[in-house]
Amino acid sequence: MDPEILLSSLIPPGPLLRPSISAEPDSVISQGWPMTIVCRGPAAAEVFLLEKDRKSYRDQRIVSLVGPRETEARFHITAVSDDTAGHYRCFYHKRSTWSESSEFLELEVTEEDVSALPSAATSSNYMVVNSVRMGLAGVVLLILVVILAEAWRSQRRSQHGPQGWRQEGAHQRD
Repeated sequence: MDPEILLSSLIPPGPLLRPSISAEPDSVISQGWPMTIVCRGPAAAEVFLLEKDRKSYRDQRIVSLVGPRETEARFHITAVSDDTAGHYRCFYHKRSTWSESSEFLELEVTEEDVSALPSAATSSNYMVVNSVRMGLAGVVLLILVVILAEAWRSQRRSQHGPQGWRQEGAHQRD
């Protein structure tokens, strides 16, 4: 017999671990955009229940294994609206028992396109990237100036000829 199965049959089941809850792409989202609420619990969770404002919202019997010790349920919302905003939490069912609830996830629905608004971290990242680009542009410009100067110098040298060089027949001695 498998030692893990034997051990689990000897130890009485304790309270179930609390699930986690998150929102993809974010918990602040524009009206009309799709989003997903993700609930995660331990392996062998059979059903996840999503509650909104302390009322049963949806259950999910299709759970996916995420690694050897974790399962998740994904609650897809095709287009969020004002009705979608609220406080969500989830539970899971395992061994005839419901878990404690997850922490609350506050979902905020905005009228403006939040994907177009730069966050502070994003703005500073753009500044760094733009500074690097400007530096590279300066280096490229400097290289082009050097190439142009060398080409101009080379052309002048070929027009005047090298110093000390005489054309044939210019000063002939007899």
